[in-house]
Amino acid sequence: MGYQELIESLRKEGEEKIQSVRNEANAEAEKIKTETAGQIQHLREGLQKKEAALTRSVAEEVRTEAEKKARELRLAEHNAVSERLFTVAESILSQLRDDRYPETFAALVKELPSTEWDAVKVHSLDTAMAAEHFPGAQIIEDSQITGGMEVSRDEGRRSIINTFEKRLERAWEEILPLLLNEVEKELG
Repeated sequence: MGYQELIESLRKEGEEKIQSVRNEANAEAEKIKTETAGQIQHLREGLQKKEAALTRSVAEEVRTEAEKKARELRLAEHNAVSERLFTVAESILSQLRDDRYPETFAALVKELPSTEWDAVKVHSLDTAMAAEHFPGAQIIEDSQITGGMEVSRDEGRRSIINTFEKRLERAWEEILPLLLNEVEKELG
């Protein structure tokens, strides 16, 4: 083999090696490109799932907060209506002081334990009836009492309040739902 043939053979071998390296490099580049595309797609899917989960979480928080706020508003509205209804109810207690009030007063006295009472608080219009039912007791006028009485003994250590106001207060929890139902019916 001559010098020329040797050079030609080495060049051909070099070109084949260069082509082989190029082919390997291209194949490796294609492999890396495919793997990278797969990783990017995997990351995208993961981010989309995280975004969807975060969106659901935020939406749930917003919904929960809105429901809480709505409950608070309904409760505040309920309390305001309740307070207003109680005020109205208190304001009409004086209507119970009708022609039958002396019998009502006597019935309220009969509900009290039979004992000697030291003091009796009543409305100023009831002092005569109180003196009749509680002889010997100190009669105290109280303009805050619409009807009924507050009695005490043993220097005030034992007392009973049997006034229209106290009876309304005690019965309010039972009366209020009925009134609220009526208000809701009226409002439609």
